Amino acid sequence: MKQSTRTQATRTSLVEIVLTDGNSLLGKIHVPVQGRISDTLNDERAFIPVEMADGSHVAIAKQAIKKVTLPAAAVQKSYQGTEPHRVLGVREGASPDEIKRAYHKLCNKNHPDRIRALDLGPDFEDLATQNMMRINVAYADLMRGG
Repeated sequence: MKQSTRTQATRTSLVEIVLTDGNSLLGKIHVPVQGRISDTLNDERAFIPVEMADGSHVAIAKQAIKKVTLPAAAVQKSYQGTEPHRVLGVREGASPDEIKRAYHKLCNKNHPDRIRALDLGPDFEDLATQNMMRINVAYADLMRGG
């Protein structure tokens, strides 16, 4: 997390921004930890700072933004199978404490309530629910010695 000059804790979100002229760019924007992307887009600032892939920063006029979406590539990179170790991202033979830490970390990232708070829509909420079911099944399987 990063502290902005306004002393508000933020997190970065990878987004694809489509401009009114038809150009699009991929970058990271800073969003309040307890906030949504839409909160950042609708705050009082006329410009939004965007961190580009090369580490440079640009300021984009909010009135030049047509659409902001989460990139599909970010969703496709995650493991979609059911092998418990891969679902939780732990090695085979991981200790119960390692499994528990990985489980809690994934719960914090994927919980449907957290996704709902980002105001991303029902498709993302459904995906989060499905992910949590896979995470819970994997956790239960590994904790009982599966």
